[in-house]
Amino acid sequence: MKAVRISIIVHKDLTKSIMDDLIAMGVKQFFIEMGRSSVLGENSNLPSIFGLRGLVSYQVEILSVIVDEVFEHSILSYIAKKYDLKTPGKGSIYSYDMTIEQQHSSYHVNRNIHFQKQVSENFFHQLMGIVCIVQRGEGDKISRIALNYGASVPATTHGEGSGVRDKLGLLRITIPPEKELVNLVLSKHDAQSVMELYIEVGKLDEPGRGIAYMFPIKQGIVNTKISRSRIAQAASIEQMVSAIDNINGGMEWRKSSLELEGTKIRDYLHDLTELNLICAEAEGITLMEAAMSSGAPGATICKLRMLELDENLELKRYTREICKMIVPTARVEAITQALEATSCFEDESRAMLFSLPAEKAFTYRAKAINKKHKKH
Repeated sequence: MKAVRISIIVHKDLTKSIMDDLIAMGVKQFFIEMGRSSVLGENSNLPSIFGLRGLVSYQVEILSVIVDEVFEHSILSYIAKKYDLKTPGKGSIYSYDMTIEQQHSSYHVNRNIHFQKQVSENFFHQLMGIVCIVQRGEGDKISRIALNYGASVPATTHGEGSGVRDKLGLLRITIPPEKELVNLVLSKHDAQSVMELYIEVGKLDEPGRGIAYMFPIKQGIVNTKISRSRIAQAASIEQMVSAIDNINGGMEWRKSSLELEGTKIRDYLHDLTELNLICAEAEGITLMEAAMSSGAPGATICKLRMLELDENLELKRYTREICKMIVPTARVEAITQALEATSCFEDESRAMLFSLPAEKAFTYRAKAINKKHKKH
């Protein structure tokens, strides 16, 4: 079943207000991930360590809803307009297509939507999402890449890795399970350069360091307030850049220093799908074992809250896990069938499996040793 997922990244203090607005529209089910966003600190007369500006972090929440495509633009417009998300520093909002492969009956696509006031906003369409999963403690180093080059503000969440450590056992590498997921939405014209820098700075071409992958975004507005600095003029640089973005209808006009970065020939993975399994708390590890037995190379399991209006219009809260996997597209059906065999879409595990295309990915892969036999 096709649907659209809308994600809103804002300071955690705004989440309840946005949810109230969505409830007034008829949205009855929400998902929330906790995280942090970081920006560059203020300039100082004193040189910082290694010449780098410090990062200032603040708590954010990623609020997601699954809706019918017909309501996508109206919901995006209403929230973007009311919360002034076109002003740098306010937050981000974007949407992407998804396919629900299988689900428990407790999940649903929000379709009974109505608006007291219709508004229409213009959104950027030339966008790309990048997720970089690294060991815990490495997230700030990855976040700094996008900030240094003025791409946009990333949001970092936490999870635990599953599966990859076992496959690297022969290399005698100790890989901690704790992971940080750096989520970034940016102009697709900068995506390849940022991806290359992720690989280089994060050393993703080394065993056990992590993975980065791209996925398409339909439309949205991204937070470009990349620094916290004293404003000595009528408008900040970010505000002026945002205004030019809106005038030009996109970000491709920018001639950022990213374009100057040379790229190496990389062995990217293609023909991939991002599979996401939402399930009851503590069920993720068992279900991922079934997925990996059918071709999933590994997974990252994150905490998730699900909020839902019941028939009495009371807001119920549930703890869930979301298991994120990058798998060969050819293995999606087999993985889905393996998960069905565990009965995870029934009452105990209460799972939902959805997918979206992953344009490309990069991670360490052991090189095959070719043995050449000489004929004498």
